[in-house]
Amino acid sequence: MAFLNSVIQHTALLAETHLTELADQYQDAVIEPGTSWWWYAWIPATIILLGGLAMRFADQAPAITNTPLGMLRELCSTHRIKGKSRVLLEEIAVAAAIENPATILLNSRRFDEATAIAARRITLDTRQKALLGIIRRRVFVDDAAS
Repeated sequence: MAFLNSVIQHTALLAETHLTELADQYQDAVIEPGTSWWWYAWIPATIILLGGLAMRFADQAPAITNTPLGMLRELCSTHRIKGKSRVLLEEIAVAAAIENPATILLNSRRFDEATAIAARRITLDTRQKALLGIIRRRVFVDDAAS
């Protein structure tokens, strides 16, 4: 029994020493596994790209051109009126009950009449009034100069 315990102790010591030496050699030759830094750059870039594409397509007006509201949308696109400004013009045209909403962009007098009628029917906050001022300046540059 004493002989068996002696053999086990020496074998364990030998095995431990041998494994320790192998472990040092192994650590020198092995590249640490892990996530490459490219993934940390690629994933956020992909998310930003997909988000930008989604916002670009979400901001586009539906392609309805053969209707009065579609004509207004086309004129807004021509004058580079996008997003909330375009939606505000559509709301004003509907609130003012104009048969052909695109006519509000013909001259500044019609635009002012439509916004006055719509202001009586819907509540416009200061931000919306500021947007209307910006739209008026953008579309009717020639009217303001004369």
